[in-house]
Order: sequence, then structure tokens, then C-alpha cells
Amino acid sequence: MSHRTSARTSGVGIMLALVLVGCAPNVAITLERSDKSVTVRHPALYPETVQYDNQRRKFLVGSFRAGGIYRVDDDGRASLLVDDPRLCSVLGIALDSERGRLWAVNSDLGASSKPSAAGPKQLAAVGVYDAASGSVLDYVDLASLLPAPHLLNGLALDSSGSAYVTDRFASAIYKVTEDGQASVFLHDPRFAGDGINLNGLVVHPGGYLLVVKKSDGALFKVPLRNPASFSKVQVQASFVGGDGVTLLSNSDLLIVANQTPAAATNRASWLSTDDDWASAKVRAAEPLGTSYPTTAVVQGSKIFVMSSRLNELIQAPPDKKAQLGVE
Repeated sequence: MSHRTSARTSGVGIMLALVLVGCAPNVAITLERSDKSVTVRHPALYPETVQYDNQRRKFLVGSFRAGGIYRVDDDGRASLLVDDPRLCSVLGIALDSERGRLWAVNSDLGASSKPSAAGPKQLAAVGVYDAASGSVLDYVDLASLLPAPHLLNGLALDSSGSAYVTDRFASAIYKVTEDGQASVFLHDPRFAGDGINLNGLVVHPGGYLLVVKKSDGALFKVPLRNPASFSKVQVQASFVGGDGVTLLSNSDLLIVANQTPAAATNRASWLSTDDDWASAKVRAAEPLGTSYPTTAVVQGSKIFVMSSRLNELIQAPPDKKAQLGVE
């Protein structure tokens, strides 16, 4: 498919499909381009994260620009699901199908059509919504847990319904329990660096997080019971620009990387491990063009990768951002 977008539809979001073959353990996985893709038909949304609601057979995307969460069907038609006036820029979202809850992180990088009262790099909160109706269930402020600046991004849920949230600027991972109790799960200087740092993450059934650091491409393994004992996954590759992390099986992981000022990776990499993520090997990689791929979701035998030229929005001067209205 083409990675070009017209001026009118710039920032709508392109979900490029890759074919996933053999997701079961001990079966080879290959990444191949599919002829199917989904263009989100809503101007200037600039979605960053995508989930798939199997019950309703809809994609779910959060909007960096519009500060909402949208349902998207297979032909790209988008409808607003969550319209919380407190939402500024929605980056990470996570669907808890078992409990019927949809989680979203709320950040402000000065690129939203709904500026926050706190201001850029100050807002840090998590909203929880009814997955069917989009109604508000909870809203938890995280900004008071650590000094600013803040930029919440990745969001992942464990089996108890608790959420883990990365803060790109505060070098931290927060935990928010199902009943809304928030705490600093892990804060470490090794998570610091130039530009954007901790980014996407997943909760592994083995009882740990796998977290990618965008600035230098490191992948970390963080035990849930003893997070301070975290370690770097040993792999003969770095994933500079690493953004989205998707667990394909207990021993297989997909990392979507875009770019930093120092490097333009722009690819999806399949990693596998035979020692419980003490180390890993890159099994395959697929170039994803220049439309700034961010995150991925598995739908059946396909992986859909979100790309919406988000970098163009973030890097645009204020007067240009003001022209990117939301219809």
C-alpha cells in the first residue's frame, strides 16, 4: 500500500497489515506484507495507539490531536466513543475485555486542539471508561507522584486489572490498581536519556514487564514483584525509535520503531527468546516506510501497525498546529 496521504486527510492514521503466520508456541512466525490496510476516515485525528475489540469487532484508536477515543470499523469509518473534556492528547490505550473497561493515558505536549489547564509537559493522568458506552468510570491524577516534566505514553494491564504506565520524561513507570490507587512502580536513572525515553510496554504472563526505551533502543525486563531487580534484555540489536511493544506469544515479541533525531529505524522487528527474556534474537524485520509507525495490534492472523505521521504534528510550529482542525 502507499504511505502517502493527501493534505485533506493528513494525520488520519494508516493501519498497515502484516501477515502473522503461526502465533502458537514453537511455530515459526513470518512477517509478510498484506494487501489489506485500513485508513481511518477522520481528518486530523493523529492516532498514536491502536487496540482491537474482539467483542464488537472494532478497532479502537486514541487521538493525539483531538483528545478522544474512537471506534473504527474495517472500512475505516470512525465514531467517537470517549468524549471526556479532560482528555488532551491520548497516547496509550488498553482494553480490559474481562471487566469491560477501557484505559487511556492523558498527556499534553502542546499539540492538542484541547489544551490542558496544567500546560505542556505538566499533565499526567489516566482515565478509565466503560468499553461499551464510553462513560467515565474513573480518572486518576499521576502528576503529583513525581516532579515534572511528564509525558505519559505506554499503558499495559495485568491479570488483576491493574495498569502500568510509562512516563517518557520522568524516567518512571507508575502503577494504578483496579480501584484507582496510584503509585510509582519504578523510578530509575537508567531510564533517563536524551529526548523520548521509556515508551511501549507489555505485561508478560510470567510476571514481568517488557519495556522499550526509545532514545537508545534498549529493552528491559521488569519483575512485577521486585521491580528494582529489573535487567536489560541481551539482544544483538538496538531498537532506536522503539515505540510499540506487542506480545505475540510467551516467547515472541514485536517491536515497532519509528525515529529519533539521530536515527530513522521505521520498521517492525520480531524477537524471540528461549531463556524467558534474559536474552532474545531478532528473527525477522519489516520496513514500514516513513509515515512514523507507532504501535501494533493483532487481529486474527494479521498485525495492524498504526502510522499517522505523528511526527509532523509534534514538530509543527504553533501557527501550523492551529490550522490542523478536527472535523
